[in-house]
Amino acid sequence: METIINEAKTLIGSLGTYARLIVVGVWFPGFLLFCEVGSLYFRFFGPVDEGLLSYIAERIKDFDSAVMSGLLGVLVLAISIATGYVSRDLAFAISDLWLRKGWRPTRKLSVIYADIRRVHGDSKVDDVAANYPVFRLATSGVGPAPLPRLPDSYVREFCKQWLRLRAPSLNTEGLEIEINMVIGLVMPVALAAAVFLGFVSGWLCFVLAGASIAAATFMMYRIVWARTIETEQAMTNFLFAHWEGLATASAATPS
Repeated sequence: METIINEAKTLIGSLGTYARLIVVGVWFPGFLLFCEVGSLYFRFFGPVDEGLLSYIAERIKDFDSAVMSGLLGVLVLAISIATGYVSRDLAFAISDLWLRKGWRPTRKLSVIYADIRRVHGDSKVDDVAANYPVFRLATSGVGPAPLPRLPDSYVREFCKQWLRLRAPSLNTEGLEIEINMVIGLVMPVALAAAVFLGFVSGWLCFVLAGASIAAATFMMYRIVWARTIETEQAMTNFLFAHWEGLATASAATPS
C-alpha cells in the first residue's frame, strides 16, 4: 500500500512539473511572441488607430457569442503553444550550435570527465565507468562516424535515466526544469528589440533594443553554462550512487 501511495505521489508530482513546464516554458513565451509579432504587424500594416489586443476585443464583440468567443480564445491558446514549441526548439538549436562550436562557457565531455577524475580520484571514477560502455564517449571519443547528437547528451541522458530508476534522490530534474523554463524566454526577449524599434522613438529605442539583444545573449550564455553543469552533475551523482551503494539499496527495495 505504501508503495502504491509513493508511486501516486510521484505521478502527481510529474504531472504538476509537466504542467508547469507547459505554462512557463511553452505557452507564456509563445503568447509573448504572438503579441509581439501581432503588434508589429498592426504597427506597419494594420489600421493606424488599432492594435492587436483591441482588434481581438472588437472581434469578440462582433461575434456576440460565447461559443465563438471561446473558439477564438482556444485559437489564440493553440497558436501560442505552437509558437512556444517552435521558439523553444529554435533556442535549443542555437544552444546546441554554441556547444558544438565550443564557445565559452562550453566544456567538452572529455574535459568534464577529466575534471571529475581529478577531484574524486582516477581509480574510483574509472572503476565505475568501466562497467558502462557509454562512458567510452568521454574517454575515447565518438569513433570514425559522427553521432547525430553531441556526445555529452548521450552520457547525460543515460546517467539521468539511471538515477531516476535506481537513485531518485540524486536525480538532476531540478536543473533540467530550470533550463527548459528559461530557454523558452530567449526568443521573446530577443524579438522585443524589434518591438522597441517599432514603437519607441528617439535614441531610447536603440538603447532598449540593444539591451534586449544583450539580455537574450546573456540568457543563452547561462543556458549553455547550465547544460554543461547538468552534464557534470548527472555524471557525478551517477558515480556517487555507486560509491555509496545507493544503486544496490534502491534495486533491493520492492516495487
